[in-house]
Amino acid sequence: MNTLHATARLPRSGNAALAAGALIQAALGLEFVLAGLSKIIDANFVQQFKTFVENSPGAKAGLLAPIIQALVVPNIAIAANLARFTEFGAGIVLLIAAVEVARRRFAGSFGRQHTYEPVVALASSAAGIAVGGLSLMIYLMQGGGLPRISAASAFGSPIAIELLIVPLAFAIAWLEFGRYRALRTSPQTFLGGTA
Repeated sequence: MNTLHATARLPRSGNAALAAGALIQAALGLEFVLAGLSKIIDANFVQQFKTFVENSPGAKAGLLAPIIQALVVPNIAIAANLARFTEFGAGIVLLIAAVEVARRRFAGSFGRQHTYEPVVALASSAAGIAVGGLSLMIYLMQGGGLPRISAASAFGSPIAIELLIVPLAFAIAWLEFGRYRALRTSPQTFLGGTA
């Protein structure tokens, strides 16, 4: 008898894909909560952000340079605060949604569907887009290009963490948007779903 059978609660995969997604989502959420908190408690963050922007190659030339010069540089304090609170807030949302995805993997009343879940899934999708976009902007501002083979990367990662976060965050955003859509369906349709 095949142990991986579909039921009214569980997909054929036995929730492996969603559990793995929740783990990645929790790791991303924790990364951004800690990064945001580090920026929040740094009394000199606005000045450091200004220095970072002014000395970044991507702020002087490249795809983002006109936007950075027109919007970020004249409003550096607003941009710095937006960056730190976006990181922190999006991280919290990703963590909460990861806990929700994990909770739903349990049977019984603990794992039952609640009416707030579509909102959490949609907020998590938006948070994934936010952290993915923020990471991509930071990577481009630092002058990052495509990963390449290099002897200098022999004992390090050839892919910068900012660039690695981008597809992970966008994948979580896509997964959560799919979960949002599944959670908004009628209960009869939902019973066969995987949200």
